[in-house]
Amino acid sequence: CSDLGRADTRKTLSMGSTPVTFDSTLVRRFDRNGPRYTSYPTADRFVEAFGPEQYRSWAGRRNIGGIQRPLALYVHLPFCRDVCFYCACNKYVTRDAGKTARYLEYLGKEIELQAELFHDDLRVAQMHWGGGTPTYYDTGTLHKLWTRIGGLFQLAADGDYSIEVDPRTVDAPAVRALRQIGFNRVSFGVQDF
Repeated sequence: CSDLGRADTRKTLSMGSTPVTFDSTLVRRFDRNGPRYTSYPTADRFVEAFGPEQYRSWAGRRNIGGIQRPLALYVHLPFCRDVCFYCACNKYVTRDAGKTARYLEYLGKEIELQAELFHDDLRVAQMHWGGGTPTYYDTGTLHKLWTRIGGLFQLAADGDYSIEVDPRTVDAPAVRALRQIGFNRVSFGVQDF
């Protein structure tokens, strides 16, 4: 992941003629095992016995016992223009804007349903948008989706907000636009190089 404008402890190293910035605070913060981010909940939790009622029950008990933690959201935008043969994510390759617009309509309804479930505490400290390729959509469309989420949830001013990008299709102006939307981290696998 690459940090977009966060003020942490940084060290600049020289590798040949190119300076490399190393953020030791960020590395220490994330130096632990975690689930693959595209699995929410993790795949082993999907069983026949866990249905809508169980989900609602667990959502309602989220803050029982005095422990209150903000939410971490994952937004899946599964569309890609081209297949990346190394990718194992749930994706749909299309250039049909009608399908992608319809998906956003249904995603908006799902966001509303989730906000209703967590109505007692809508604080969000982390949000990741993955796919597919979220930057399949133009930055105006991404901004509208961000605004919709921000209108239903309370996005922390100092939260971690990341988006997966395809470096083949995202240029410097697009990265600046993503930063203006509110993203402060980008994610792309080294296989994208």
